[in-house]
Amino acid sequence: MAVALLAVSLGGIGAIIIAVGLFIVCLFLSAALLNLFRVLESTKELIDGVKDETVPLLGEVKTTVEGVNKELDRADGIVESTGNIIRSVERLTTVIEKTVSSPLVKLVAFSAGATKAAKKFVGNRD
Repeated sequence: MAVALLAVSLGGIGAIIIAVGLFIVCLFLSAALLNLFRVLESTKELIDGVKDETVPLLGEVKTTVEGVNKELDRADGIVESTGNIIRSVERLTTVIEKTVSSPLVKLVAFSAGATKAAKKFVGNRD
């Protein structure tokens, strides 16, 4: 029986070493890309979850802001009405003050004059 020997040249051994090295590099790159794919997939799921929770929340915030704006408009109307009432009361007070104070001053002046006249008439002089 004859043993067959494989005759491999130095260039062939170098090619085999390079091929095995490239195979190992490809395995490492495949593992890295697989991990990157998993990270990207979990990131996508996280973003989808945030979107699913955020969209309804933004709808609720919009509804709340619209309600607050309606109440603020209503409060503005109340404040404006209150200002109008205050101005009306100020005008009414001014009219009442002018109406009452003038005759009241005249009445006080008349009563002071009448008192002096009565004292002089009676003979009690100051």
